[in-house]
Amino acid sequence: MSGIHELQKNGIAQLRQAMQAAPVALKHPFPVRPRRMLGLIKFDGQVFSAEKLTRAVFLQITLPAFMKVFSTFISPKVEYDLPVFTCEAVALGAKRILIIDAHAGGAGGEKRNDNFCDRLLDIRSRYPDLLRFQKKASSGIAALQSPAALRVTIPRGLDDQANAVFADYFAAYLNLVNAAQPVSGIARAKLQASFDAYLKTVVDHDPGVKGNIMFFGKKEGVERALDMYYGV
Repeated sequence: MSGIHELQKNGIAQLRQAMQAAPVALKHPFPVRPRRMLGLIKFDGQVFSAEKLTRAVFLQITLPAFMKVFSTFISPKVEYDLPVFTCEAVALGAKRILIIDAHAGGAGGEKRNDNFCDRLLDIRSRYPDLLRFQKKASSGIAALQSPAALRVTIPRGLDDQANAVFADYFAAYLNLVNAAQPVSGIARAKLQASFDAYLKTVVDHDPGVKGNIMFFGKKEGVERALDMYYGV
């Protein structure tokens, strides 16, 4: 039986099998313990880039009380007009929280990727033991997620299935990335303008940026988040 702690290790192996991914040297490298958290919280992780990916982030956050967060964020380059892939896996004692999705990124885009969403829905349907725990997202979060989002709170005994459904979602996403072709001309300029506008407001609504601000203060938190997640 493999624990949920193996989820990101397996994900990095999948990424490297699917494409050439190079480690990124961050402005603020890991590991780090934020001073304002009195050293009680540890951030660690691995960040990669690839031909079609701006960032592939595998972040681990260790908190007191036997709690650990595994946060995965895959951001494709703007010109490929692809969704971002996200996974939040939380180990809290004998309980796990798992949220997996691939949804529209900051650039918006015009590709609907309906066939890809259907593939994820088909994958999700193969895990009835997990779907028994499926929860509806709050109205605000639901507006951001795709119809194929998996959102469950499960017992530790389902770790194997959690790892398996993550691997299946991620494999489908990596196939989508590898098959993608860049857009150009007016479409490319439109995507870049949309993404640039999104970055100007990201501090106000992006959970990853907000979390970094809380732990590291506004100046360092924003710098960390934009470098780690968006490469700027």
